[in-house]
Amino acid sequence: MMKNKNNYHIEIQSIYPFPKRMWLEILSTILQILEEKRNFSLKNCILNLIVIKDNDMILYNHKQMNAYGPTNILSFPEEETKTFYGKQNTYIEKQRSNLGTLILSSQTLMREAFLYGQKPQEHAIRLLCHGIAHLLGYDHSEEMFELTDFLELEIAKHKLEYSFIPIWSL
Repeated sequence: MMKNKNNYHIEIQSIYPFPKRMWLEILSTILQILEEKRNFSLKNCILNLIVIKDNDMILYNHKQMNAYGPTNILSFPEEETKTFYGKQNTYIEKQRSNLGTLILSSQTLMREAFLYGQKPQEHAIRLLCHGIAHLLGYDHSEEMFELTDFLELEIAKHKLEYSFIPIWSL
């Protein structure tokens, strides 16, 4: 388990070409922004990220969502006594010790980044912001998309430093 300067416990299982350092930097920044700008209390929270290929994502997507084919990201909130609800239902609990697990398909990420004309890192940020919003209890709604957009804009201000060279570009 990796621990960063803000004491978030982030477990990362990643595949090439995405380095763990990149994921840690993005996820730590998202959690820090949520604490500083949206008053979440996430110190010492636990978050898992598993980066896989489409073949594995197809299995997760079918087993967990009863959907066929790969998807970009799946979110699995940790079961706790404190239930998170989106504001449209009741409220968002602002303290959480175990956020849950995100499963991201690297191949779907790369395809979508190409289709949307984005750098893969930019699209990865969008997907992680979206996934974390789900872990916090937000469901697909205008409120969730607003939070995702907000996090993306705030992360851009941090000017994160990471790069990778996909093997197929050599």
